[in-house]
Amino acid sequence: MKKNNSFAILFLWMLIGYCGISCSDEREEWTPDTSSEGALMEIYAGLGMETRVSELPSVDSINYLGESGLQHVGLYIYYSDHYEQDDLSEPYIRNLECEIVDGKLVPVTQPGDPDSYKNIFIYDRMTIVAFYPYNPDVPDFTVKADENQYPVTKLNYSEQTYIPYRGETTANPTNAYYVSLTLYPKHTFKMEIILVSENEGDFNDGNPDIKVLPALDPADNTNPAIGTRAKWVDRIIPQPNTGGGMHVRKYITYLWRTDELNLVIDRNEVLFENEDFTLLATERINTVERRVYRYGYNMTTGESFIPTSETLINDAASLQGVNNLASSAVYQVCDIDLAAAGAFTPLSILNSTYDGGGHSIRNLNVTAPRGNEAGLFGQIVGNSIVKEVNLIDPVINVSVSTDTCYVGALCGRVNNILSDDELEALYANISLPPNLSQVVKDAILGELLGQITNTTSQIIACRVENPTITVTGTHARVGAVCGIVGEKPNGDDFYGYVWDTYSLGGSISVNAGNPAANADSLVGGFCGVNEYYITRCFTTMEAAGITTTGYETQDINGTPTQVEVDIWEGFANQGTQFPSGSAIVDCFAVAPDSNSGVSPMNAGSWPSGWVNYTGIWPINVISWTDYSSNSYWYNLGTPGTTDYPTLHWERR
Repeated sequence: MKKNNSFAILFLWMLIGYCGISCSDEREEWTPDTSSEGALMEIYAGLGMETRVSELPSVDSINYLGESGLQHVGLYIYYSDHYEQDDLSEPYIRNLECEIVDGKLVPVTQPGDPDSYKNIFIYDRMTIVAFYPYNPDVPDFTVKADENQYPVTKLNYSEQTYIPYRGETTANPTNAYYVSLTLYPKHTFKMEIILVSENEGDFNDGNPDIKVLPALDPADNTNPAIGTRAKWVDRIIPQPNTGGGMHVRKYITYLWRTDELNLVIDRNEVLFENEDFTLLATERINTVERRVYRYGYNMTTGESFIPTSETLINDAASLQGVNNLASSAVYQVCDIDLAAAGAFTPLSILNSTYDGGGHSIRNLNVTAPRGNEAGLFGQIVGNSIVKEVNLIDPVINVSVSTDTCYVGALCGRVNNILSDDELEALYANISLPPNLSQVVKDAILGELLGQITNTTSQIIACRVENPTITVTGTHARVGAVCGIVGEKPNGDDFYGYVWDTYSLGGSISVNAGNPAANADSLVGGFCGVNEYYITRCFTTMEAAGITTTGYETQDINGTPTQVEVDIWEGFANQGTQFPSGSAIVDCFAVAPDSNSGVSPMNAGSWPSGWVNYTGIWPINVISWTDYSSNSYWYNLGTPGTTDYPTLHWERR
């Protein structure tokens, strides 16, 4: 699992605990310095992943003796320069036994010790490393490789009564007031098998013969060098379909990975089996410690897929529940039909990812904006990504009373400054320890807001089919896919990118019958206004589908006269907020468009920048944005015909 030290992610994981007091033989290793010149460090702990043995179901559990008879955390603090140079021979703090008090990691004290003994002061940039459970007998470290001595594990993991954890972060005197340390399990990897079906009865919930990775971890194994499993499946998580989607079962298991047990998942190896069903791996994987491997299969359609998140979207209710998602990610596991769901509230995500997996969302019906924004997503903000969404037959019919409105079938605004009301709601949703002062809370909010400005939101490899968009409002920015991309208010940069995305057919109408209301309105067959960057995209919306007019003053026979004119571009209007770097590149449209980066759909060939993906399916990667080739297209079709390009996920 990739570590993420952002405040917002840790807020979601943080679990607050209370504890008693215990003793330590290591306390003489460190004497607290209460000099006023130092910065008091507040270390708040969180868990990055649950374990098979459930030794740490919450941060509270760090304090309590489990079956292993072990507890607490061993804390090391180094000068960051030393740690980065692989010199661990002179730690600022060595193996200090710590407990959890009100969510904080603090030194264990003895009865009668002053409260100051629970304080840690720092004076420089420091690297913090912590291990669970505390081991008083660990040898001194001289280099990072020595850290592997700290966790004590058993080779036969069926005898293991705990899983060791490790956490690392950095701090300096300016941010020491709130240091977030996430502890992750060591020596294990996690396998998730996700099954999807229209029929809930297809799942084998109670049969003891459910097996995950049976070849790697056979139940009848007698080789003590490999070890045996305590049980086949550690957890079964049901996710019923409440309307418009499919039922889901998630099967979770954890396996040890040690030098002696070098686990490899080969292509076509059995990942999951029961008496009725077998799921095979699509490619070879050399397992890595602390990683999550996910495989999915739709038992109704026969589709194999690779979920990119723990959080799964499977029906209308779970899709609507994405609203206000912050610093997380979701994956849509199946097609969703919103026909019976009624009016949909546009979604909003912040520093988050929505991965549609190419699964369709049909019959979206938006009748009211989210503020002044409308679409499947009213806005995506910060370092957010919306990718592989297949939006079919959306209907957006909104009336917006605010000064400017932003409407697109997929997204109203691709990155923008948050309103005062949105900032207040964001503040209210932050989960913080109750004992923090208001000054610290305000500082943490400031840190979070710093993750929004100068960020980049992206739409990647999405498809919109037959959108019907009707807007009543002033200063409208409207497009088949998005209303506006990017924003630069007050000198701050909110970058927006749209890559490898297209729209088929549809219609747009703005202030129909009242062209006088269209002063300063901007409409495009793909995007209303591009303020930053759109590339390798196309739209087939015809001129007849864009029924939007306005007035402009023209000189007719020497008399200034109001004349009704079209106020749209076949692809998008190019904005002016980003004078450099802002562009529409290698894009295509059917309706007329004056931008130099937009070519007619009957052009002789696609630009060289349009790249095919030729690998296997499904694709087992952490993020498509990691691919330097950006090869999202599966078939480039035939230029000049209705054989349009299709995306890599369309071959599912």
